[in-house]
Amino acid sequence: MRPLTPDDFAACHSWGGNPANVRWMAWGPNSEEQTRAFVKSVTPGIDFAVALEASGEVIGSCGIYPDEDMDTGDMGWILHMDYHRRGYGTEIVAELLRYGFEDLKLRRLWACCAADNYGSRRVMERNGMRREATKFKAFWARIDKEWIDRAEYAILAEEYFR
Repeated sequence: MRPLTPDDFAACHSWGGNPANVRWMAWGPNSEEQTRAFVKSVTPGIDFAVALEASGEVIGSCGIYPDEDMDTGDMGWILHMDYHRRGYGTEIVAELLRYGFEDLKLRRLWACCAADNYGSRRVMERNGMRREATKFKAFWARIDKEWIDRAEYAILAEEYFR
């Protein structure tokens, strides 16, 4: 992970503008204008690019968003679909958890996904997060144009440090 910058526009738009890639997201597919606005609006230390170590190629983005009390944070991530099922999602969430608990000193971290998004659910479970809730028809699937269920996962700092 490294800071996300406006220079990452092309990479961000390669997944953010692709309907198949954002199927499970609450946003997108983005127009070029929307992607440019996103990369200009990122906050250092909050939003990150996910880059391959060997080449530096940006293959995704992620972020951790603390509440105003710096007690709880919510996490989000996306990878270009060409890099799914390679373990990168698990690595991203592991690093977000480390950063959130060890650097930011948060007490609790959470994330949600479409309940049918098996990949994201498994990424969170592999990182010790537990499913706390299923909210029925709580998520508007923009690509499929229907209300779908949302799964919510969380982990406490005390669980992380065990």
